[in-house]
Amino acid sequence: MKILKTLIIAGLLNGLATAQAPAQFSSGSDGSYGPLNITNDTTLTVESNGIYNCTTIYVATNVTLRFLKNGAAGNFPVHLLATSNVVVDGIVDVSGQNGSETSGAGGPGGFDGGEPGIALLGVAPGDGLGPGGGKQDAGLLSGLTPPQTWAGSGSFAFLGSAPSVLNLTNASASTYGNRLVMPLIGGSGGGGGLGSPGRGGGGGGGAILIASSTSVTVRGQILARGRSGSGAGYNGVTSHSGNGSGGAVRIVAPEVVGTGSLDVSGSAYSDDPICRYANGGGAGWIRIDTLNRTQIGFTFNGMYSIGSFMQVFPSPLARLSIIQAAGTNIVEGQTEPVLITLPWGSSTNQTVTVRARDFVGTVPISVVLTPESGPSSKYDDVISMGSTNVAEKTVSVVMPVNTLTRIHAWTR
Repeated sequence: MKILKTLIIAGLLNGLATAQAPAQFSSGSDGSYGPLNITNDTTLTVESNGIYNCTTIYVATNVTLRFLKNGAAGNFPVHLLATSNVVVDGIVDVSGQNGSETSGAGGPGGFDGGEPGIALLGVAPGDGLGPGGGKQDAGLLSGLTPPQTWAGSGSFAFLGSAPSVLNLTNASASTYGNRLVMPLIGGSGGGGGLGSPGRGGGGGGGAILIASSTSVTVRGQILARGRSGSGAGYNGVTSHSGNGSGGAVRIVAPEVVGTGSLDVSGSAYSDDPICRYANGGGAGWIRIDTLNRTQIGFTFNGMYSIGSFMQVFPSPLARLSIIQAAGTNIVEGQTEPVLITLPWGSSTNQTVTVRARDFVGTVPISVVLTPESGPSSKYDDVISMGSTNVAEKTVSVVMPVNTLTRIHAWTR
């Protein structure tokens, strides 16, 4: 999986922000999907590359169009492209899912919550997935008091939180992303909680881009919310899994109109009324690019910006790919994390090879290992591009045995 963080693409962002818009804007849609007319509640599982090449798009009032990610097809964000007008009078929703006895799934392009732990068996919960994944709640295993403990919530444009009153060290990872919402990526999951059984972390909000060659009108809502964790107990101790962070929304069209709502908030809910708003996921990013902003009257919930960078798919777009992990070769460019389970008797000393493409100069990277049970581990390194547009680095890591481990590579 790949992501570009603000420091890495600062020069690129400055160039994009000052780029001149083309005289005739195209959303990139070839119209092959035809019209997307949603007049009843509809849920679509994202297939292929997540791109819908529509002619027109219409979501009726009091109707919800939902998208669910399809792990088998890759964790692609949603791209709704239209050759003509887009009108959203109802709701378009790419939010994550709540954590329960299992981890909450992230929305398309977003990341899952951490796996639940089992206090009775001494099985630790897992950290949330994503570059801003919340940390696991290890309170019941480490003997922390008072009799309520929390996992960290996911971060994105803003940090997620863990209740500072407990002076815990399981707060979330750092923020990530940028104001242009490039690349298009979603929110991070909350950390898993303990119990017998425990509860999984809430999923991060997904990511969606809506582009039209003519106009986009939003009088309804576009949602990419992070979702909630939940609480469980063991021997009178209550543990709360973390909440997911909000995702990302980008709209690109010559004319953008409406008084609707764009919501990329992280979940602030906890099922315990005492700590109801103590453990919120961080909000995500919103970006609108248009040649006519005079009719924008949206309500924004999250970090937002408005500009006129009229390009849907910048090319080339720098990326990181894991091409080898623990002796297993990986196809470059896959959008799902690499999954590795070392059998008993394997050496824990392994390597991960990361390929950087279309960067410039020196690229600081982090290789992150997130096991289903126990805390994640991070290994920082750099890739020197030299005079080429492709370079690689092999990073030494310590990998747990007999535990499914997800491996990501991020810039930092």
